Amino acid sequence: MNPSVSDIGHSPSGPPGEWSETEAALIAKARALVPVLRERAAEAERIRRIPDTTDRDFRRAGFYRALQPARYGGVEGRYGLHTMLAAEAARGCVSSGWAACITACHGWIFGMFPREAQDELWNAEPEAAVASSFLPVGPTVSRERDGIRLSGRWRFSSNADHCQGVILLAMVPQGNEPPKQHFVFLNRSQYDIEDVWNAVGLAATGSNDIIVRDAFAPAHRLLEVMSTRDGHAPGAEANKGYLYSLPLFATFAHSLVGAALGAAQGALDLVGDELAGKTSVANVKLADQPSIQLRFAEAAAEIEAARAVLQVDRGRINDMGRLRTLPDDNTRMRYRLNVGYAVKLCVQAVERLLPVAGGRGLELHNPLQRAWRDVHAVAQHIALTWDVQALNYGAVRLGGKAGDPRI
Repeated sequence: MNPSVSDIGHSPSGPPGEWSETEAALIAKARALVPVLRERAAEAERIRRIPDTTDRDFRRAGFYRALQPARYGGVEGRYGLHTMLAAEAARGCVSSGWAACITACHGWIFGMFPREAQDELWNAEPEAAVASSFLPVGPTVSRERDGIRLSGRWRFSSNADHCQGVILLAMVPQGNEPPKQHFVFLNRSQYDIEDVWNAVGLAATGSNDIIVRDAFAPAHRLLEVMSTRDGHAPGAEANKGYLYSLPLFATFAHSLVGAALGAAQGALDLVGDELAGKTSVANVKLADQPSIQLRFAEAAAEIEAARAVLQVDRGRINDMGRLRTLPDDNTRMRYRLNVGYAVKLCVQAVERLLPVAGGRGLELHNPLQRAWRDVHAVAQHIALTWDVQALNYGAVRLGGKAGDPRI
């Protein structure tokens, strides 16, 4: 790659012209699914994962394959395609949008693994989907001659029930050297899924725990995490597209933010539909009330601002990727700052809209309260938490270092 730079010129990203015909068709499919996802949302929340029918819809549409390498039949779309799939799907069901985007992003990450690992999975089953967990709890990892052996619990593996393998984060011993963080791929037969996901928000994501009991992973199923920071992941040699040379943790938060954007847009849609013809107890048309008009307009502006800042960074990420140009530290932190701020705007928008519904908005059958819970749940992710991203940006911009060296 070329030396790092702070920024490059780029053409505006967003309709028209941002997406290829194939990518635009995928986004249109996600938009068309909004009504049916909204109908399934309560059932999805009851079973605490996306229904099998939704999983089948996502597979037929090709959502999980949005960032999968083209040589296995994947779309290998530009980075952020999965973000916009989530932003559309989440208008109907935020958990479903989250599951679609997270699962799609794992096709991108697995595309950075050594080619032998990719061939093992996708030559046999091109449509295989991959889950992940980056939160180990008390794992044991030991080196063996041809790989590693590991046991333990890994938490919060979204949509794992619908996936055929998992990427786990683990510290791998290096002999006399300090251990290094690696991604480790396991096949579905090598772990159990423990049904423990009971959450107030994103309740239907099935973010259950992965239980590993003495599983062996050969060396080609390991990916050193820091190799993904500067475009040196082995998959970048196997897959020549720039997608697999992008700095993973600097751009990863775009794999999460789409659900927040969809939650806020879905809430705005709901309130707009609800206001049509509604009157107060004093027989006053609610849509004519200046305070309600103001809330609605401010929420719409916040959502548009969030969408715009994500679009600008998405364009920058893809343009720099195509030029094989690495972002410098300030730019990496700006990516994370802007995603954190976009989520903050989405939370503000839903907070602004909920009071418009009054007591009706608090009823469990009302999708507005679900959007409120879900957008807050999205904002809980450490990669999106506003003060964490703001502090990292401020530290680096003022001459210090980020708290996470992987970014």
